[in-house]
Amino acid sequence: MNNKETPQVTAAILLSCAGIFMVFGMPFFVGGLISELGFTQAQANLISSAEIAGMALSSLLGAAWIGRFNWRHVALFALFAVLAGNLLSFYVENFQVLVATRFITGLVGHGTAFALGVAAIGNTSQPDRNFGFTIASQVAMGALTALIVPKTIAIYGIAGMYAPAAILAVVAMAFIPRLATSGRAQTSDSNQSKRTGILILPLLGLLVMIIWQMGVGPFFNNLVPYGISIELDPSDIGTALFLSTGLSIIGPLTASALANKINRNVPVCIALTVQLLIILSFQGDITWIGFTVRAILFQTAWNFTGPFLMGMIANLDESGRYSVLIPASQLGGIALGHAVIASLVQGSNLVLVNYFCAGAIFLSIFLFVLVSRKINKEKTQAS
Repeated sequence: MNNKETPQVTAAILLSCAGIFMVFGMPFFVGGLISELGFTQAQANLISSAEIAGMALSSLLGAAWIGRFNWRHVALFALFAVLAGNLLSFYVENFQVLVATRFITGLVGHGTAFALGVAAIGNTSQPDRNFGFTIASQVAMGALTALIVPKTIAIYGIAGMYAPAAILAVVAMAFIPRLATSGRAQTSDSNQSKRTGILILPLLGLLVMIIWQMGVGPFFNNLVPYGISIELDPSDIGTALFLSTGLSIIGPLTASALANKINRNVPVCIALTVQLLIILSFQGDITWIGFTVRAILFQTAWNFTGPFLMGMIANLDESGRYSVLIPASQLGGIALGHAVIASLVQGSNLVLVNYFCAGAIFLSIFLFVLVSRKINKEKTQAS
């Protein structure tokens, strides 16, 4: 990390963590809505879906404002929305009102903070490396969330979910003066139109991200049902996923260490292949140790790949207009994957889920290789 950029990177990481906090805490949020407020499982999932939908829409809208407004002003606005939305949610128990409240909080607050945090990291001189630190920080936050939030919900009710989100927003506010005010120097629109590859390549990079997330996200989210199907105890499954989440911090930290030393093409292809093989290995009876080891390797490869793919998009994007779409591509890919699985799978055919997810990752490998070749060709022509 460039020492001069350290304050900027720190501010952007905290901003992104404040933005994505509810995503990491979503399993506990859904459980708390059911146990503490008496909502049905369908209602609780609809509330959580409304928030994630708001976040995805916020990222899409980010392309319109990312180059027009002072980033520090946008960040403060988003963090105040996070604070206000979560404090207001303390007092909301009506289903329809809570759906609207969480959608608006996701749209204006969490989603905007997350999208801007990602764009700000993409704006740095070493995006691959700094995305590694970002994901490592988010993984650490996710592990702490899994450790702390269930206890705070048990003691304080659903407020035990909202309060940490509000506190994190306040902490992030203190670092906003260190955030960059805008993106890197932008080329003129006329130059952009002449260099169509600069417009096409980031979009292709986002497509790779979408296809990849269609595979990895739904597969991970179906690990609990798979564990139950092979008669593992739910508490043992929880322990396995806690270990895999905590230990997977090795992935982004390794990506940060290697970012400036090797070409990203080879490690990304290896990591994607590892994910593909692990998914295909989730068949038949598996012991708890086998389940845990597979989960650790899968999440580590997942968190290793992310920084490189995000960095690839950011390196092609001087304006920040494509980097700000990364959260939408991530959340949208996961949502699309779940939608396809829901339309294909009847009953609890988890083997078919695995084959679909493996197919999506295979396709992402193919597309990544094509995009990498096109990037290399553009670099050769530019030089």
